[in-house]
Formats: sequence, C-alpha cells, structure tokens
Amino acid sequence: MDQDQKRQFRAFAIALLTVAASATALLGQQTGELRVRVLDIAGAAVLEADVRVLGLGRVAHVEAGGEAQFENVPSGDYLIEAESTRAGRGVARATVITGQVARVDITVSLFFHGNEIVVSVGAEGTQSELYSPSSVIQGIDLRASAQASLGETLDGEPGVSSTYHGPGSSRPLIRGLGGDRVRILESGVGTGDASNTSTDHAPGVEAMMADRIEIIRGPATLLYGSSAIGGIVNVEDGRVPKELPAHPVTGMVTLRGGTVADERNTAGRLDGSLGHVAYHASALWRRTGDYSIPGFSLSGADAAAPGLVEGVLANSAVETARFAGGLSYVGDSGFLGLAYSGYDTEYGVPNAPPQASPGASAEEGDVGIDLKQRRVDFESSFRFGSSFLKGITARLGVADYQHFEVVSDDATGDREIETEFFNDEWEGRVELQHSLGETSNGALGAQVQNRDFEAIGAEAFVPKTSSNRWSIFAFEQFELVGVGLQAGVRLETQRTTNETAAVSRDDSGLSASFGAAIEAAENVSFVLNAARSVKLPAPEELFSDGPHLATNQFELGDVDLEKEVGYSLDAGLRISAGRVHAEVSFFVNAFDHFTYQAFTGDMQDGLRVAQWAQADAVFTGFEAQADFELFHYASGHFVLDASADYVRAELTGTDEPLPRIPPLRLGLGLGYESETWHGHAGINRTTSQGRIGAFETTTGGYTMIDASAGYRLFSGRALHDIVVSGTNLADQEARSHTSFLKNFAPLPGREVRLTYQISF
Repeated sequence: MDQDQKRQFRAFAIALLTVAASATALLGQQTGELRVRVLDIAGAAVLEADVRVLGLGRVAHVEAGGEAQFENVPSGDYLIEAESTRAGRGVARATVITGQVARVDITVSLFFHGNEIVVSVGAEGTQSELYSPSSVIQGIDLRASAQASLGETLDGEPGVSSTYHGPGSSRPLIRGLGGDRVRILESGVGTGDASNTSTDHAPGVEAMMADRIEIIRGPATLLYGSSAIGGIVNVEDGRVPKELPAHPVTGMVTLRGGTVADERNTAGRLDGSLGHVAYHASALWRRTGDYSIPGFSLSGADAAAPGLVEGVLANSAVETARFAGGLSYVGDSGFLGLAYSGYDTEYGVPNAPPQASPGASAEEGDVGIDLKQRRVDFESSFRFGSSFLKGITARLGVADYQHFEVVSDDATGDREIETEFFNDEWEGRVELQHSLGETSNGALGAQVQNRDFEAIGAEAFVPKTSSNRWSIFAFEQFELVGVGLQAGVRLETQRTTNETAAVSRDDSGLSASFGAAIEAAENVSFVLNAARSVKLPAPEELFSDGPHLATNQFELGDVDLEKEVGYSLDAGLRISAGRVHAEVSFFVNAFDHFTYQAFTGDMQDGLRVAQWAQADAVFTGFEAQADFELFHYASGHFVLDASADYVRAELTGTDEPLPRIPPLRLGLGLGYESETWHGHAGINRTTSQGRIGAFETTTGGYTMIDASAGYRLFSGRALHDIVVSGTNLADQEARSHTSFLKNFAPLPGREVRLTYQISF
C-alpha cells in the first residue's frame, strides 16, 4: 500500500471499531423474552434439538420442559431455526415485544428442500422469501461432494457451471457470466485472491471447510458491487464465531478418499466457549494424484497419436492445506470477533499437446501453480431494541496473496519459477439495518475496496496496478397486502492506476434495481426483478499485454474500454404446496459495451492472441427445479427431483455467439431420506454446444450417472456419518464447453468416494 492507501485503511478500521464500540451503548434498553417449542410432524415434542435466533448469535438447547428459552432479547422481528439430527429442521418467524414473552412453535422435518436459510441478502430470510433465485449447499452433503476447487463444487447447481482449468482451479459461472461479474465472498467480503485475473488462478476458498455456500443468481449489485450482475457466491465457514455453541465444546473430524485421483482428505474443526468468549479452530489437508480419464486427453485422438497417454490426465495433481482460528466476544445482542487463516495449494495445469495448438511452441515441462494466502478477518453485528434502528453489521477482510507459476524440466526434474503474482487487498463494509414501519425494512451501507496487484517474471502479462473503490448503497423492502416491493440504489467510484506507466483513470457508476413479489394464490407466487448495473473496467482488462503460459494465450488489454452497462429482467414462478416445491425463472441480460476476451486468430510468441474487446450483447435463458415428495411414512420419505437450465448469448450487432457459453442441461433424480439412511441416484444430460464464437470448437454432449448412499449412527452426543458416492458411473468422456482447456483436458472418469465424519 502507498501512504494514501494506508491512511484509508487506518481510517476505515478505526471507523469500524468506533461503530462497534458505540453500538454497545444502545443495547439492552428494550428487551423481551423468547420461548420456542420444537415439534415433529406428528405434533410430538422434540427434546434433542438446538434453536438458533438468526442475526443475534444466540443458540439454546431444548430443555427438559420442551422449550428453548432466550432472555434479554432486543425487541424486533427474528427468523428462528430449529435443528434436530434425528427429526430434521424447521424455521419460523417471531416478534419480540419489550417486556413481553414471545412464544413460537417450530415443526421440524427431514423434508426441507427448497426453503433453506440465506444470509447473503442484507437480512436473514428463507429461499421462498427472496426476490432472487438462490441455492444453498451445507452440512454432510457439502463435505461429501466438495471438490478441490470452488467452481467444480458448485457445477451442476441451477444456472451454475465451471470455468474448469483442471481440478485445482475453477471459478463458478452463473448464467454464462463469470470473472468480475460473479463476486465470490467469504462472509460478505471479497476473497482477496487473483482468481478474477485468469481462469488458472484458483479462488482462495476451501469449500469442504464451509458451513454453507449460498448462490444468489441474478443481479446482486446493490449490496456487493456493481460488477456482480451475474450473481454472488458467499462462503460461510465460521472462522469468526458468531454465536456461543449450545454445548461448551463441539467439533467434527472428516476423512475422505476417492478412486479417480487417489484422493486422501482429512479435515477437523473445534468450536467452543469460555464464558462470553467463543473460539474456533479448523484445519484441512488434501492430496490427489493425476486423475483417470476414459480414453485420451486430446479430443478426437486415438492410440496412433504420438506422445499421448491413455487413461490419465497428466499434470492434474493437487495438494492443499488450510487452517483458521478465531475468537469472538458474544453478548445477548451481538458479537465482535477476529480470525486469522491461511490457504496453501499446489496444483498442475494440464498442458496442451502440440496436436491441440498447431503453430504453438512446445513447452519443455509441466506448468504448476504454487499458491499461498494469509488473511485476517474482523466481523461484528449487533441488534438494537428500536422500532427504527434495527441493527448494524461491520466486516473487514485483509488478504496477503501470492502465487508462483512454475515450470518443471522433464529431463532433470528441476523446477523454475517463471512468473510471480502478488495481490494485497482489503475490503470493508458497514450496513445499518432499519425499519420505516411495521411492514418495511432496509439497509444503508458503505463499502471500500483497495487492491495492489503485481506480476514479476517472464509472463508478467499484467503490469503493476492498484485500484481503489468506494461505494454507498441503500436498500428498502415493503410488504403490502399480497404484494412485496423492493428497491435500491448503489453509487460506486473507482480509481485504477498502471503503476509501471504512471497512468490512472477514474470511473464511476450508478446502479439501481426494483423487485416485486406477488402472491397469486396460497403457496403460489410470482417474482419480478429489474436492474441497471454499471461494471467498471478491471485492471487486467485495461492493461494486459504479454504471454500467459498457463492459459496458452498472449493476452492484450485495451486502455480505452468504456464502462459496461447492463440491463436485466428476471421473472419467476414459485410453488410451495405440501409435498411440492418448484421454481422456474426466466432472465434477459442486455449489455451496452459488453467486455469479453476474444481470440483474434493471430499468434504471438507461439501463443494465440486473446484481446479484451467490447460490443453490445444479450444473454437470455431459464432455470427450473422441482422436488416432489412421492410418498411419506413414519420413518422416511422418497423424493423425485428434476432440473433444467439454459443460456443463449450473442453479440447483438452481428448475432455472433459469444464463446464458452454452457449448453442446455437436464437432470432427473430419486432420493430417499430417513433418520438413519439417505440416498440419491440421478442422471444428468449436458447437450452438445454448436453455437460457438470465433476460433472456438464445438463440444459434444454427455450423460452423467451419479449415486450416493449414507448411513447415520447416533452414539450419545456423537454423530457418525458414512457416505459412499459415485460420479460418472458410466465412465463417459465429457468435456466442459466453458473451459479454455476443453480440447485436451476432459473431465474425470468414474469415481467412487468414501466419506466418514464424526460430529460431537
């Protein structure tokens, strides 16, 4: 950081601490009592359950009398969650009035699909209450299915695909949009990595250690940044404790192994409390080898192709270590916490054989990435017992990131660092939640982001740059009779500087959105969202100029890029009636000056030239998902699920398709869940993609058959989960059309994975 940036950081940090300290003076003045009774679907009391008051950091275990009790609760509206390892989960709303006792009953059930809790939208809510379509992955389902990269973990969720740059690096795409248009967050602030600079740079996020991952599809520009027109992915991993556990010590240990890459994975976590101080510690280690593939790596190759090995994708191994520790002071009305974490990973980038890139120079060794990140997080949230001022939330993340692109000499085994990347970044935000009346709520906020990026070495395709971004935003939601209205605005300014050339540019943009939710009938609603967003140019789009071996490209920026303006319309239908949960969404995203990376057809330094360019573009598509409970009996139920998504993207002036757009996908599955057993079998069809951009190749369709079965054993407070899962059971050759490496890096072949987890 330069002196101005350091002053900005100190000023923002002092402001956060001042706000958090001042908030305590407003607490404890208007409080009431909350009592929660937990019932199963037969109406019987559930005693082995934990009850959580969302947004307050309060957890209580159901006592012998059949209730969980909370005293000194600031008056206001709350979302309450109850969870029982045997009976399932449930949610309810409660209103606490000063000096009174609020009572609420929550019915828990194992069938809880389609209505998970989401915390990434300013105030806690369920999926059915959101205006934007969403997905949530959590618990043993997440830990059994998590991949080595975030993009692959989320690939297959409605509207979500992956950039797939090998198993060690992939970023999620939402509705065909990626890079800077999809914000990856950790507890509401940016990850502080360099993953939006290039697809071979892995996000500094470990999905397997997450408590939950939330995906908000569609524009999330108001709360998290003007560039997030595609959506956001928010990872909550509990590194900053937000609550006192229901028991003095809780934790888990997870062991996992897989066949396709000889995976070995160990993770552990410990949470506890001493008085009002909550603590967290966690760690993970993973190692995989080169993964197996059905056939040859090069598309269309056969045994006669020289230099190709059948059955394995060379240079695709991954090794990862991750640790985190945090402390928080948790009171009756909020918390104040700090955490330190580290993320180290080494992974190979599959090489392009000479047959894949005619005219390209052959490299002498394997390309690998050695990535390290250290991060400090501060987080605080307080609720006030006021009818107008509801609460305040403050977050600050400071990241020190570096990675080295390493080339290994095939003859000697020596490793040489070709390029070093450094990214120092911090991001902070403050949100003030308020209510303008009994049927309204909203937030006012400010956000600051500062980033220093530098590349050194033979492939420093981006010069040393700095960027500084300030934003203010307002968000309001009103509930009328049968109709909900939502509106907001965000003003964002940015200064981007090429430090090498001493060239700066200033940009600003105003984004706004409007939404409506209409209850057409009982358990049936329509939602409509419209937004105008302004994406400010990123440094790599402006200043790139050089070779990038890991992507097999010579990348060129354009300092004259204009601001990208997007106009989006999203319409959806939701049904939640008894045994049926269904949602379908249609969207249109139209862009003025859409910024994208296009191949020019030229070669430079033996690499294909990729130029950042602009043109008007439009994205259209849909997502649909549904769960049907086929039948239910005392100890379990069967559920049929179906899904589909599609996106079509083209330049409006020429009708030319945009490159790397995911094709139509269809899915059908059957699941079973009971207190001790659960299982799922599914078939997913990805169709061929023939709508291709310039200098792009078509991709064939493929069908994936997946299945899993799990058993849960109860032993006192200890809970044992054993899950056996299989992916690509038919051992199909599959290539991701969204990947730069699709012609020589197919997806993994058949895998069987065993996961064991003990929780206590």
